[in-house]
Amino acid sequence: MSNPASDNTFTRPLVRNLRQHVDDIEDTLPGKGTHSTAAAWVYTTVLIAWAEDHGLIRARLRAGAEAARKEHQRGGGTVADWIRRGLADLAAHPATACLADPRFNPMLAATPPDGPLDDLVAWWSADAPGLRYDVDDGPESITGLLPGELLQYITDERKRHALAQTPWWLADLLVDRTLIPAAREHRDETLLTCDPTCGTGHMLIALATELWELYTTGRLPDRPGRPPGGVTGWTPVSAGEAVKRIRAGVDGCELDPLTAAVARLRMTVYLGELLRRGGALPGPLTIARIPRGLVPRIVVGDSLLARKVSASEYAQLRPEQAAIVNLGMPDEPVSATGPEQLALPTGGAS
Repeated sequence: MSNPASDNTFTRPLVRNLRQHVDDIEDTLPGKGTHSTAAAWVYTTVLIAWAEDHGLIRARLRAGAEAARKEHQRGGGTVADWIRRGLADLAAHPATACLADPRFNPMLAATPPDGPLDDLVAWWSADAPGLRYDVDDGPESITGLLPGELLQYITDERKRHALAQTPWWLADLLVDRTLIPAAREHRDETLLTCDPTCGTGHMLIALATELWELYTTGRLPDRPGRPPGGVTGWTPVSAGEAVKRIRAGVDGCELDPLTAAVARLRMTVYLGELLRRGGALPGPLTIARIPRGLVPRIVVGDSLLARKVSASEYAQLRPEQAAIVNLGMPDEPVSATGPEQLALPTGGAS
């Protein structure tokens, strides 16, 4: 299979097991409307496992973390607290801090008992498949394609906010058909792009991938699906400069806060990985080591209403989104992370 994230023989058993854990946790939560909370607990472990498998955070869920986890429990710690530690690892960067914000993550609305959580963690440790894999085609596992896909299947966002991810191959096609004409017309400029309904970030990742190639090599050669002739004649720039341009020129907006938080996590990690590959970020890639100024511009909001109604009308129509007036960090105005404030390494091969 060209990409395990698109292989039903890989994803169907994974989704089935995850949904079962959601049901088991939901059954233990009092009151109605608890599906989002239960699903968020399970989905957060997906993010933790993916990050752990790629060395982005310390061991939390896999077999290598079992001794530390048991020591934590012997000391009186709960399984819920252990999962929260993994969440804190994910939220260690300013761009991903929103994952630990109750406005973004429904997991924080209630705490399930240890029983079903212990079963969930034991499954990740002993039976769950690895979320790091090689691909023949399409986005690599470090891009977070699989976690991005799984959100729509194990939460109720498909019903609440019509979350249906654009297939990666279609995202690539759309990017090729729009980016190449723009690159031909605006040579050596920072190309400005926006996905107004970005979901978990499939299109943003596709844009970052193409722009990285364009900025660092100065060209986009012919390939199947691309407009004939590609792009040539750009002046290659360093890895650090390329990531600055990508961060300044790739914008996203998403209605659902948790979905937006996932897109922010994916883009932050992927841009950090590009810095590492380009030699501008030496050493292993971890979330905590990604430059603090690397905050992708992905906002929570209704892109169809934001400029059509007044602020008071918007708050009435979209109260959940109106409560988030920044990029996910308390008291941080949007303008505080403009390109002029972005401090990134400028080294690396051109």
